[in-house]
Amino acid sequence: MEFMSESRGMLLVLSGPAGVGKDTVWKAAAPCLPSFAKATTCTTRAQRPGEVDGVHYFFVSDAEFDAMIEENKLLEWAWVHGNRYGVPVSSVSTRLERGEDVICVIDVQGAEKIRQMFNESLLVFLRPPHGRETEVLKERILNRGAEDDGQIAKRLETASWELTQTSLYDYELVNEEVEETAQQLCEIVEREKARRAEDGR
Repeated sequence: MEFMSESRGMLLVLSGPAGVGKDTVWKAAAPCLPSFAKATTCTTRAQRPGEVDGVHYFFVSDAEFDAMIEENKLLEWAWVHGNRYGVPVSSVSTRLERGEDVICVIDVQGAEKIRQMFNESLLVFLRPPHGRETEVLKERILNRGAEDDGQIAKRLETASWELTQTSLYDYELVNEEVEETAQQLCEIVEREKARRAEDGR
């Protein structure tokens, strides 16, 4: 499956290990990037208290997810801690074709696949403070209160691998303080938009 990348819409990918604060940073950055709409991810994991289907995620069964894969309806998908997550093609490609900007807030596993389909996508890696990676991630995951010790251990193991994958990305931000990190993200996007406009893309 191939997609044209000639439209002026920008695909921004904000990625990093679980607990690094991807969603929090994006919420803080969203007001200064009003043209971007978040791509809603579908998942086979159970719906958590307070989550709304179609807003936080599209919650689907394994059979439904299998059908989406078979019918090439997912831009990317990956196994993450025993559940499958994917970005529906329709939630991204249609907007880009209309010249609209899209952001995908995803785990590291899906970033490379998105890069392959949309080689002009802008990939930003979010990492915890240097020297305190494991400590910070564990604390943030524990604060969620939604996972047991086994799940936390698995997430931290995955995070160790994810922190070695930064060469895939265009930019890397250290999330020391949310507002500052969000401002840095806004500056990166504005700079890239200006550069691409000069290049005629």
